[in-house]
Amino acid sequence: MENKVLSKVDEITKAFECIKSGVVAIVSIITLLLIGALFIAAFSWNNTLLEPIKVPSSLESAGYTPEVVTKRVLDEIALINVTSTKHNKKFNAHQPGDELIKLDSMPVAGSLDVKSIKTFIQDMFGIKHEKMTGEITAINEGGKTIYGVKIRQMPEDKILVDLNVDMPTKDLIQLIALNIVESKDPAVAATYLRNHKQDQKALAMIDRVLQDNDSSDDAYALSGRAHIYMRQGKLKLAQEDLSAALKLDPKFPSALALQVQLYLNQKKFSDALEVAKKEAEFYPERWQSYINLGDAYAGSGNKEQTQSSYRKAISLHPTSPIIYVKVADYLNNLGRISDADVVLHQGVTAFPNDSATFVILAEVLTKEDKLEEANQALLKAYELNHELAKFGAPVANNSKVEKQALLNKGAEFKKSHTNLFSGSLEDALNNDFDQIAH
Repeated sequence: MENKVLSKVDEITKAFECIKSGVVAIVSIITLLLIGALFIAAFSWNNTLLEPIKVPSSLESAGYTPEVVTKRVLDEIALINVTSTKHNKKFNAHQPGDELIKLDSMPVAGSLDVKSIKTFIQDMFGIKHEKMTGEITAINEGGKTIYGVKIRQMPEDKILVDLNVDMPTKDLIQLIALNIVESKDPAVAATYLRNHKQDQKALAMIDRVLQDNDSSDDAYALSGRAHIYMRQGKLKLAQEDLSAALKLDPKFPSALALQVQLYLNQKKFSDALEVAKKEAEFYPERWQSYINLGDAYAGSGNKEQTQSSYRKAISLHPTSPIIYVKVADYLNNLGRISDADVVLHQGVTAFPNDSATFVILAEVLTKEDKLEEANQALLKAYELNHELAKFGAPVANNSKVEKQALLNKGAEFKKSHTNLFSGSLEDALNNDFDQIAH
């Protein structure tokens, strides 16, 4: 009996030993795989590291340490990049924004994270990676603090930023970030500058894009320049750039969309409709496609297809309140007041802080004789935008509302904000055009 027990214990011990050996083997294999993956990642890692930017004592004493300034510069670069390329979809080996994604801070000294391990492996094998070094200096001139900024890219010692400016620290950090973007990725800088109505600077960036040896971002640049030319009324130059962009890529969305708008501007409605149909076919998920298609049908006099296209655009949840106003205004002018009411209620639900949408909603509700609701919408608009006071104080909640008075307020507001509305519509339709690639 005792021998049997000892034999059983021996079997269990051997089983545990086998299990332990197996676990050790599995852990060893996993460790080797992780080490191998780290080595592969390290050899393929080509991020550009930004060393902590040296700062003067005046900034450091105000809390702007080298680490803080460096992080904020990288954050600003990331913000510029994401707002200028947020809709990009990969369609070739290189596109705007790729170089900016590689920008990274140096690993923290003494830390043991993936970034520091990759850097250690690269250093161990003598692999050179790009890095940026920088310094901010400060001198007092006539009671003003003049900041000097130099950012260099190593190992080639290329100057990326060279500034001497007098401005608040927050603005200085934003300017440093924009200068780095201009040096590293002018296509992204061009979009950012164009969106901020700095056309001349944007055109200079576009020239740099078109003059380099990389043609992968030329369609972006050409479409962006066409947009600027259209804004400046230089339609012939805009057409030349759009033709060149569509020759590079017949499906390039920004070029297609701008081509529709250019034809509409020139009253070439059949041409606009032909291109708009292609745009909607290629990009059925984009609400902009159906606004352009609706505009083309409207120019051609096809009211039924115009309404259908606009409704499709609304169903795709436009990212700007002005689109709801545009569609509602069209329906309103057709006498389809209740339909305009529905669209505007969708608009104020999606954008509850947009005063213009509430003003137009008040006008439509007034036409429906929903005077108390109209008054509430107008009160909400006044609450959101105090500049509306110049049209007179809103009527009190419990007073009798005169229909014509409300209509007059809406009409005055629309008349005085014509430029605002058209500008907002242009921004809604065009600012994202060169950010979207198939």
